[in-house]
Amino acid sequence: MYKLQPFILNLVNPFGTNHSVTTQRTNAYLEVTHLGTTGIAEAGLPPKKQNCYFTDYDDIEVFFKLFQSIKPLEKYDGFEQFKQSPYFNMEDGEAKEFLNSQLSILDQIPNDPIHLASKSLFECALIDWYCKKTNKQISQLISKENYEKLKVPNKRNFYTISLLDNIDEVISQLDVGLPYTPNIKIKVGGDLEYIRKVLIGVYNKVIKGNHNFQGLLSIDCNSSWQPETALKFLDLLNTELIQIKPYLYMIEQPFPLIFEKEPWYIVKEKYLEQKIEIYADESIKTQQDVVELQKVVTGVNVKLEKSSGYRGAVANFVKAEELMLKKWVGIMIGSSLIANQAINLLGLATIGGDIDGTLLVEKSCHKVEEQFIWHSANSEFWGMISLK
Repeated sequence: MYKLQPFILNLVNPFGTNHSVTTQRTNAYLEVTHLGTTGIAEAGLPPKKQNCYFTDYDDIEVFFKLFQSIKPLEKYDGFEQFKQSPYFNMEDGEAKEFLNSQLSILDQIPNDPIHLASKSLFECALIDWYCKKTNKQISQLISKENYEKLKVPNKRNFYTISLLDNIDEVISQLDVGLPYTPNIKIKVGGDLEYIRKVLIGVYNKVIKGNHNFQGLLSIDCNSSWQPETALKFLDLLNTELIQIKPYLYMIEQPFPLIFEKEPWYIVKEKYLEQKIEIYADESIKTQQDVVELQKVVTGVNVKLEKSSGYRGAVANFVKAEELMLKKWVGIMIGSSLIANQAINLLGLATIGGDIDGTLLVEKSCHKVEEQFIWHSANSEFWGMISLK
């Protein structure tokens, strides 16, 4: 019924963050077959990082053995929390019964950080199976409004350039993404001089002299800043980088994963005065995380692997909506399969996301076709994506 295997991905360019540089990733791929139908899913597995990325492929295999050892519960409803809501309206029948029986196994396993990516992998495969069996799109199952929003190109998609020592090499990565989107996400650390040079490089290559430029920039700090770093960068943005300021949409995860929140209240206030968003990323796993971070952020980046799957991701978005926070869909590096999984949530996002895995990974590695359209540079919708 279940088939788990490693999924080796070769990257188009070296991908660097402030804790690793990789040219290859080992993700997890799962098939679930029942009643003649097969559901599939992928989980993105970045190199482990303390308090941040907890799971590698060996951990997924350990989880699989745990999953196989647990008996399903009878008459279980894995979607109880979404009753009286527009999300996950299920059809009664054999497919729903099987899905709920398998979700009952998943839900008996604690939401420990090491299990979240594994739970997402299994849940995404099971929901893919259910939707194939009932002839639905996953985005439609999540909600009708979500599905309708995805049929038109109104969500921005960002392409990520990574953190490398050689800034020329970083800027050259833009050649891959620019045919698809002018929206650029830039990985950085805490070195403000490096950040200044990269932003100037991006500006000179993409924005300078281009009076029709409609893209936005995002800076992903990967939890490497302190409050004083954030405030110094704001000063830099209002002086040496003033030409870039109109294009900067957000700063992502500037704060460490474990931090004192009060100094960041001032940072949020100062950035809001400059109309720049601050999003949480690595810190967001559960609804409680959203609640606890509401005073230091204006938005949340939700990933399936950190949210334990579709149900957790939707719950995080619902909580963000209640707290009037903006919403973003992110992905781990992965194939077109991970991109397809993520776009099922994109209709819930405020502005869009960075569903760029298909551009970061060599074409020969993809198992399935993209279920969405990149609108090219000669289109009025350049930088937007929508369902095929």
